[in-house]
Amino acid sequence: MKKNKKLFISGMALVVIIVVIAIFFFARKSASVSKAPVSHLSGDSSAMTYLASQEQTLESGDRVFGDANAALKIFVYEDYASVYSANLADTLEKIRGEVGDRLTLVVRPYFTSSPDSRLAASVMACAGEQGKWQEMRALLFAKVKNQQADNLDWESYAKQIALNENNFETCLTNQEKSGTIEQEVRTAENDGVQGAPTMFIGDEIILGARPYDDFVDSSGDKVIGLKNLIENKLK
Repeated sequence: MKKNKKLFISGMALVVIIVVIAIFFFARKSASVSKAPVSHLSGDSSAMTYLASQEQTLESGDRVFGDANAALKIFVYEDYASVYSANLADTLEKIRGEVGDRLTLVVRPYFTSSPDSRLAASVMACAGEQGKWQEMRALLFAKVKNQQADNLDWESYAKQIALNENNFETCLTNQEKSGTIEQEVRTAENDGVQGAPTMFIGDEIILGARPYDDFVDSSGDKVIGLKNLIENKLK
């Protein structure tokens, strides 16, 4: 009898342990799923769309093209050493010229582990200190598209857009400024940015340089082009 009782107690203990392990495993699995991106719509990097955890809002110091009170704001995270970011910038500028003051572009920096990518973000920020971020952005993207972005010649760039070279150099070596740029990138990653270019359009995150026109992706799926996507948002 005592032996049966011991077996029963041992069996119940084993069941409890199994149940606890199962609950722990399920809780961890549920937590990992909740952190995953929502609704990956296609396999092509130019067509990847996710649901944003929250919509972006204008912040002091943002670089803005257009009226801040426009009907639609697009927040774009750019790598100033990337041809994909340069191509998307051209597409967005074309659309902005077509839809007029209904659209505002807010451009924000993002850099990778590439030294040129990090330096380009700093060059942009320091040009902005002198009120010439638009000129520097245009110059950097022009160099990228002409395959001249390797080993950024920032001294030459400063001269081309008439920056105060001493102030510009001081800014580039300023550790506080560098820390601010890195914090901006960390904040972007917390919001779901995984690379550049990345766009936030309302509650959607769009990865890659979405083409102007509708297209068929590598999986054979039809994907709405950026022009029609923006027009639909403006309706």
